[in-house]
Amino acid sequence: MSTSHRPPSSRLMTRGGMPQTGRPPTGTRAPPTAIRVGTGMPPGTARPGTRGGAMPPGGVLSAQIKVADRPVTQQGLSGMKTGMKGPQRQIMDKSYYLGLLRSRITELTTEINKLQKEIDTYNQENSVYLSYEKRAEALAVEIKELQGQLADYNMLVDKLNTNIEMEEVVNDHNMLKSQNAREAQSMDVIFTERRDSLRSSYDLNFLKTLINKQYATVTCFLLFMFMFIIRHYC
Repeated sequence: MSTSHRPPSSRLMTRGGMPQTGRPPTGTRAPPTAIRVGTGMPPGTARPGTRGGAMPPGGVLSAQIKVADRPVTQQGLSGMKTGMKGPQRQIMDKSYYLGLLRSRITELTTEINKLQKEIDTYNQENSVYLSYEKRAEALAVEIKELQGQLADYNMLVDKLNTNIEMEEVVNDHNMLKSQNAREAQSMDVIFTERRDSLRSSYDLNFLKTLINKQYATVTCFLLFMFMFIIRHYC
């Protein structure tokens, strides 16, 4: 067929609504087809703004949105409800209780071992502390002796710095020595008197105890004789 006898092509209306070249007039357009009804969807479930759903009045912002109550986790995400647990043990027989008892025994054994380790650690620390305490006492005695020697040396240095003659130092030494001897003698006398007083008090207490024992013996004997006389002669 030649191009001169070719019918003119027609174009549909574009989105802008302006007729194009070769478009038939509006009156000659075919009638619109029937509106397709949404199938497989219950009424009221279609999304607003689509073919199956009508636009709600007032816009989308005025629509009342209802959120179903769902459990929320600590991170803010909705948690999923898990299903029911599987079937539990129906018969609690001897093996069940033996297993339960073994698990409890294992827990108790673990706890006992833990406590025993703590006790051993405490005993070890305590023994170390006691050894340190004894050593500290010995060092304290040694420090006290060294402090006394240091005081003597300081006194000697002071006397030498004040240009005191050696004879005066010797005289002071002799005087202190005799004074210490007198104090030691007086302490011996006090100790002897105290010992004698304790011995005499001990002897006195011993005599009192002996007298009480003899008195109790005599009293028992007299009571026995009195009961014997009453039984046989009365």
